[in-house]
Amino acid sequence: MIKCKDVPEQASDYLDGELTFRKRIALRFHLLICHSCRTYVQQIRNTIKTVKVLQPKEKNALDTCPLIKKFRELTKKQD
Repeated sequence: MIKCKDVPEQASDYLDGELTFRKRIALRFHLLICHSCRTYVQQIRNTIKTVKVLQPKEKNALDTCPLIKKFRELTKKQD
């Protein structure tokens, strides 16, 4: 049985489809019963989508304003 403390370690592998069948089922079951972990995984999913959609357009690698703006837009749509 997966516990909340295990979710951060497995979330990336889960979203990338790299967990074994048994671990994937265990994590999905945990996400069904745990709202906090479900929210955590959804936040990671949103971050990944934002980064893929944004395609860094910053002139300077340290300029994160466009990324922050896009992330806020996506999170508002889901609320």
